[in-house]
Amino acid sequence: MINIGESLKEHRENAKLTQTELAKRTGIKQQNISRWEKNTHIPNVMDCITLASFYQISIDYLVGYENEDGSKNSVQITGSFNNNSGSINFKA
Repeated sequence: MINIGESLKEHRENAKLTQTELAKRTGIKQQNISRWEKNTHIPNVMDCITLASFYQISIDYLVGYENEDGSKNSVQITGSFNNNSGSINFKA
């Protein structure tokens, strides 16, 4: 199972950036980065494109769907997004 927030945080930490530094370098609000990493919200497609481009990786790898070697993970995304409790489940 992938965790989008954990994956986003891992990429940021691997780049040795704080949330504030990442926000300044990408133009994404620090509050949004924090919410994504806490899994209380999920990023929209445009923000994923921005982050993937910044890190020079694929969106699939950014969110944890793809491994470093290009192989795919089965996906089960659960969480509470936008204050609505629920889950999204699908298998690739």
